[in-house]
Amino acid sequence: MRTKKHRAALAATVAAATAAMALTGSAASAAPRAPHTEKASVAPDGTDGNGASGGPSLSANGRYLAFVSDADNLVAGDTNGTADAFVRDLKTGTTRLASTAEDGGPWDGHVLDVSLSADGRYLAFTSNPTYNTADNHIWVKDLKNGAVQRIDDSFDTGYEAAAGPALSADGRYVALVALHTSFEGPPGDRSSRVYRVDRVTGETVRISQVPGEGAWKSAATRPSISADGSRVGYQFFVPYPTRGDWSDAYVRDVPSGELFQADKAPDGKVSDGQTEFPQVSADGRYAVFNSLDSQLTPGDTNNGHNAFLRDLKTGKLRRIDAADPAASTAYPRLSADSRYLVFGSSDPADPNRARQAYVRDLRTGRTVLASPSVQGGPSGSYGVSFPVIDRHGRQVAFSSSAADLVPGDTYDTTHVFVRHLR
Repeated sequence: MRTKKHRAALAATVAAATAAMALTGSAASAAPRAPHTEKASVAPDGTDGNGASGGPSLSANGRYLAFVSDADNLVAGDTNGTADAFVRDLKTGTTRLASTAEDGGPWDGHVLDVSLSADGRYLAFTSNPTYNTADNHIWVKDLKNGAVQRIDDSFDTGYEAAAGPALSADGRYVALVALHTSFEGPPGDRSSRVYRVDRVTGETVRISQVPGEGAWKSAATRPSISADGSRVGYQFFVPYPTRGDWSDAYVRDVPSGELFQADKAPDGKVSDGQTEFPQVSADGRYAVFNSLDSQLTPGDTNNGHNAFLRDLKTGKLRRIDAADPAASTAYPRLSADSRYLVFGSSDPADPNRARQAYVRDLRTGRTVLASPSVQGGPSGSYGVSFPVIDRHGRQVAFSSSAADLVPGDTYDTTHVFVRHLR
């Protein structure tokens, strides 16, 4: 009896130890990888895409990455000979051609830009079958069932084209730039405008203000949209070469119609520089932008662009400085939880002025280089462009021609990269 009990106890001990080892092994295998960079614009066999890629857009969870590419070797069967929209699953490492007809056939037109919904299901893109701006149109692809919808862009007399889409989190609303395509239209109001389209009801709302005849600033561009679609940010500017304060950042609250100027200078101050690349936060409370305006905050003496964060509820404005106050900061993008800000900055001492991507934790102030070379320091002679960030600041995507971001790389063209921060 004692022997049976002893054997049973021993068996139980071994089983428990084996289970513990299995759990430990499972936990070890599930441990997060160290921060690393991957090139996303690659063929199925891992070789480089044979054409330029750029314009990245990330889903909120950081799993899906959309981008535009001239390459025809990213997927099998890409035979239309022009730029297409692609979506890469960063978890599985697979890429799909997204700009296809509903039956899966080739798309008739080259793709100019992309916007992925936060849930990763819908992809909006601008396509043009010719090189005439009047033929720019926006389409929304349901990546789950393959359905394709063209957004009606007959907004007003003289407006028959659109570009620059931005999708709400669930893909229902599209903010876009309506393009003026003729000489028709009211005097003083014949430049690009920003609209919001409800894809379910078809309702169209003009977001950008009516400038009026003789207005200096009269064109709108670079729309962004809050997660629920209730707020739309945009850039309002002078549609011809100029100097000084030629561009501003605005946010429209659609339900109330209230318009916020995000880059408004303090009382008694006169703006002396332009504002560009605005974005409204996912919750609609904040707006980020970069500006050459030195009057927005005290102590702005670097004579360059700086990124700013405006709290639209309290009115508080925060300047985002680089580690070196003399360096500029630009192209800011806020994570959906409003905690992390990715931005570009270049070292004034760098003769190449190669722009790097950084992520700032707005709560702790900690800043991380998001575009390091394989040696760990800033990338070399080629900078990064238009970085974007996921919901919780874990992934950053950007385009670059740099050949030192991943091991064994050589320069060939511009590629899309993803930095996995944690």
